[in-house]
Amino acid sequence: MKKALALAIILICLVLCLAPAWAAEPPAYNLKVKQLYAKPDGRSKVVYEIPIEVKLLDISEDGNWYKVYIEFSLGPVRLNYSGWAYIPVANILAERDAKKVATLE
Repeated sequence: MKKALALAIILICLVLCLAPAWAAEPPAYNLKVKQLYAKPDGRSKVVYEIPIEVKLLDISEDGNWYKVYIEFSLGPVRLNYSGWAYIPVANILAERDAKKVATLE
């Protein structure tokens, strides 16, 4: 009886630990972000090594929303989050292009 109870508890823990992995969406881009640079050039100085895992998973149709996966550890506990971040890159690029066209005219 004790063996069956121990086996049941182990199976329940195993299912609870693996359930998030089964439910996770397959990443579309899976681009890792591990370093911050001083300038927008891969040859520039690395300012900061990111101690957590950050991945870009998807980009919305309008280019302003980015699906991001973040994972980090606090001692023995590993935490992970996946969600959408609003970063209006497409709007900013459109404004820049409009300013360039305006100055050329």
